[in-house]
Amino acid sequence: MKTIIYFFVLLVTFLPKSGFTQCAPPAPSCSGCVALTTGNQTLASGTYCITTAISNLTIPSGAVVCMSGGSLTNSNLNGGTLIYNSGSLSNLNSNSGDIRVQGTLSNPSNTSFNNVRVIVENGGVLNMTSLDINSSLVVDGGTVNVTNLTRVNSSGSICLANMGQIHTQYFQNNGTNRTTAQTSKGCLSIAQPQNGQTFLNNPLTTSPDVLVCLPGTYTPSNLGSATVSTNCTDCTTAMPVTYAYFRAQPLETGVRLEWQTTSELNHRFFIIERSLNALDFSPVSGEVIDPFGTQNGRKIYRYTDLGARSETYYYRLKQIDTDGTMAYSKILAVSLGEQTTAVRLFPNPVVNQLTIAFETAETGIIDIEVADLSGKQWLSQSGNKTEKSHNQTLQVQSLPKGFYLVTIRLGNRYFIRKVLK
Repeated sequence: MKTIIYFFVLLVTFLPKSGFTQCAPPAPSCSGCVALTTGNQTLASGTYCITTAISNLTIPSGAVVCMSGGSLTNSNLNGGTLIYNSGSLSNLNSNSGDIRVQGTLSNPSNTSFNNVRVIVENGGVLNMTSLDINSSLVVDGGTVNVTNLTRVNSSGSICLANMGQIHTQYFQNNGTNRTTAQTSKGCLSIAQPQNGQTFLNNPLTTSPDVLVCLPGTYTPSNLGSATVSTNCTDCTTAMPVTYAYFRAQPLETGVRLEWQTTSELNHRFFIIERSLNALDFSPVSGEVIDPFGTQNGRKIYRYTDLGARSETYYYRLKQIDTDGTMAYSKILAVSLGEQTTAVRLFPNPVVNQLTIAFETAETGIIDIEVADLSGKQWLSQSGNKTEKSHNQTLQVQSLPKGFYLVTIRLGNRYFIRKVLK
């Protein structure tokens, strides 16, 4: 039986765009990571995952640590990469390397980002009381919220990509043109830009793709070539398009893509692009202008790619403004292939109780939805996977007879199985 596995790839930094360089390289994969069960060690090169309490860990160059729960305390980042999805982070000495935020990271205690590159990826959120940028902050489709002061020091830099957003109460800039937007537009929103709290000792940027959102009470000087919006409450109103979601629903033939926008400013149309290698994209649609419908004032768009066959495809949205400029969405990967043993459903056909069996290294929250082939949802259930082997059961005796698609989300991977009742 053909099954479809799809997952979101939250990396858009490697999208090719003429005339621009990349903010940051693509994130390393956490697939196949080795579970860490003890601390008090210096890691060798390789990929590791944390789902329990770990302390006194040193992460050198060549080592990648993926946090999906648990805790990391009293540790050192010495040239390696820490990928944060969830868990507790404290007392981290960030000496060099990368911290990649893919989940929501809020005020890690006794942790500074002075000497490391912090990359807030698509879907990631970094919440801080204050933020001093002495190295590099990359906001690649993610969001940074600072309740007090954000300060870019002379050695610091900000790179905005794929409509990444920074919301801060106050802002100070001591670098010269150290804020850029290198793959598409990004936004800096300053809630209280009053004189004395917000000042730019040097020009902010040479890029008009850096959008600066101000409430109109005070406009600081030295904004450089930034595109400035006054009477602007937050980045949502300054960005050309803000997405609520972008996802895929496999059909009997092809793949249906659906996305919802929460706001559109000077927007003309979308074009759906597809790739076999996530690098070389070609359009598969014409101009997508008319939404499929609206929900609570939000526009919903749909497109079905009937050319999808038994391969892995990568999709993205190209968004075109009224002035001809463009921006890209995150990348969505869809793999159409044969049944794997990672996730099995039995019995099939089912009568009363459906068992979902996992044999995967990933742990974390499981979200399950059961829908018929028209897309109507009948059941939903969540669980917590703590070990490699895990079984989850669904009571399906009340479902009418017919075919159903069972969608299982584990981390940022999605598994879809067809079941007959």
